Amino acid sequence: MAVLSAQPEEQERLWEQVLLSVRARLGSHQAFDTWFRPIVVRELGPQLVDLEVPNAFFVDWIHEHHLTTLRGALEDVMRARPDIRFSPREPASLPPAPAAVVEPRPAAAVLRASNPATGNNGRLWLESQLNPRLTFDSFVVGGSNRFTHAACRAVSERPGHVYNPLFIFGGSGLGKTHLLHAVGHTVKHASPEARVHYVPAERFTNEMIFAIQHGQTLAFRNKYRNVDVLLIDDVQFLAGKESTQEEFFYTFNALRDSHKQVVVTADKAPKDIAGLEERLISRFNQGLIADIKQPDLETRIAILRNRCELEGAGLPMQDDVLLLLADRVRGNVRDLEGCLVRLVAVASLTHQDITLELAEDVLTQYVNAEPDHMTPERILSAVSERFGVKTEMIVGQRRTQVVALPRQVAMYLLRQLTDLSLVEIGRVFGGRDHSTVLYACDKIGARINTEEAFREKINGLISTLASG
Repeated sequence: MAVLSAQPEEQERLWEQVLLSVRARLGSHQAFDTWFRPIVVRELGPQLVDLEVPNAFFVDWIHEHHLTTLRGALEDVMRARPDIRFSPREPASLPPAPAAVVEPRPAAAVLRASNPATGNNGRLWLESQLNPRLTFDSFVVGGSNRFTHAACRAVSERPGHVYNPLFIFGGSGLGKTHLLHAVGHTVKHASPEARVHYVPAERFTNEMIFAIQHGQTLAFRNKYRNVDVLLIDDVQFLAGKESTQEEFFYTFNALRDSHKQVVVTADKAPKDIAGLEERLISRFNQGLIADIKQPDLETRIAILRNRCELEGAGLPMQDDVLLLLADRVRGNVRDLEGCLVRLVAVASLTHQDITLELAEDVLTQYVNAEPDHMTPERILSAVSERFGVKTEMIVGQRRTQVVALPRQVAMYLLRQLTDLSLVEIGRVFGGRDHSTVLYACDKIGARINTEEAFREKINGLISTLASG
């Protein structure tokens, strides 16, 4: 039964219940405190939920990463599927952004005949399923993604004629979804009449189940087999679901036989997805398999600069702050941007300038600390023992060949096994510049990639440190 119009006190009580549900679903106190605690509820009813957030960063981030969680929590508490509206409480230094309206997407609505929703741009965006921010222009290209970016460009310019299917794989938060949306936008820009559909594999499964339960299987098939470009995200979700895989297999065949483009993403290569049928693996392997790796330091800095520019020229960010963030947050782009958003949010809410000190405070809360036993002293001691060079020489100023290699290895291991920044690592070695540390890490990394004996030696060192 839907919740009726509530008084302010009742709204507060219901919102606290929603927050409890969100927190349980997220499983991360940090994410909850960052993205949901600052929200102020302005209206809470069965038709509309109006939420005030600190700035446009929040609108974008919740849209991309936590919208499903919020929808589920609202449905749990209110037994209804209201529209969700975010109203940013924009700082003066950033350009004003319009309120973003999110229309609920129950399966019944998804399976209706295709006619664009009217009334506001937010609903038109949801009808197309393409996020207007995720374009090729806003995607930062680096060594870790250059090949895959080029493949996506080629597909978007000649959909159905090159690399069909295109299978993109890589870890979470590295830009796979961004590239899917970018392909869709480019196709639509060139051919506005093109039928482009983006869908996460989980939603594909839920829609199919709904269609079977309500006798709408034909409508479901017509929806997915009559598109020009199908963009499927996180296809590993289909693993182990035999009926869904069968339906997707026939949908895939129908589209490919009609020279329609299929682009798929996953967290692993097709052959490595346990529970994925051989016939689907075979179909994926007929196209192009492209991976995305973790971005290097320079690319991470470029990503941060790009995000700052997208949010408006009025957002000040010093180079040393960008370097600190990029050096500390290495896991994936989503975490990197999340740290930036948290920093901007803290500065905005507490009326502080974005300084190196504030960034350090935010990182202390945002980045998980390394185990206490993995200290610079332990790493230096292990390198000293393995190479037969005294620790004082490794951290000293001598530049002989005997000491150069173990020093570079020690720098590399400090970078890989601790959360020290490049500047902090440089201090361990007598105040060397961060560029010296970066050069050493790149050089050792290159040798590890090309020399098997050297790679085994470094791996042995890492194993010794990990088991100590």
